[in-house]
Amino acid sequence: MQNHASQNPALDVTDTAEALARYRARAGTWVRAGLAMLVGSGIIGLIAAGRGLNDVVELMPNLLALSLAALGMGLVSLRLSGRMRRHLAAAPWTVCVAVSVPRGWRAATVVLRDPATGELWPLTVWAVGSRYHPVRPAPGGVLWWCGDPRTGGVIALPGGTGLCWTRAVRGSGARQLTVRRAQRAGLLERQLPHTPPDVSR
Repeated sequence: MQNHASQNPALDVTDTAEALARYRARAGTWVRAGLAMLVGSGIIGLIAAGRGLNDVVELMPNLLALSLAALGMGLVSLRLSGRMRRHLAAAPWTVCVAVSVPRGWRAATVVLRDPATGELWPLTVWAVGSRYHPVRPAPGGVLWWCGDPRTGGVIALPGGTGLCWTRAVRGSGARQLTVRRAQRAGLLERQLPHTPPDVSR
C-alpha cells in the first residue's frame, strides 16, 4: 500500500504555515476594521444628532449593523484559525479523493474518502463562498485533510494552501443523503494519483 500521508505535523509544511498566517492576518484585519467602523459610526451619529442631521442619524442603524458584521466575521475567523492551528500542529496531512456535494442554500459540503479504509466522510465547510471556491475539488480531484472527521478538521488544496475549517455534517439523515450523492458522483470508483504529492515538505 502506498503511503499517502506524511508523519510530520501538517503545520511543518511551509506553505501551510504561511497560509495559516495569512488567514489569521485577514481575520485580524476584519476585527480592526469592524472596531474602527463601530467607533466611527458612534462618533458620526453623535455629531449628526447634535447638529440635527436627521438623514444621517437614520443611516446609523445600517452602519452599526455593518460594523458588527465585520467585527463578528473577524472574531469567528480568529477562533477558527486557533482551531486549525491546533489540528495542524497535532497531526499530519492525509491525501484524500474528494467530491463537492451541492446543498442548495445551505452550507457547502465536501465528501472525502479515507485512503486507508475507504470510509466516506461528509463534511460541512465553514467558509464564505469566495473562500470555499478555491478548494472545491475538481472532478476526480483530491484534497488534503488534517483532523478528526467526527469533530472537525482542515481541508486544503494539494500543497497545503487554501485552508478551510470543516465539521461533520449534522444529522444522520443529512449525512446519509450527502454520502449517497457523493457515491452517485463516482467517489467510490475514483483512485488517488499513482504518485501522491509530497506532504512532508
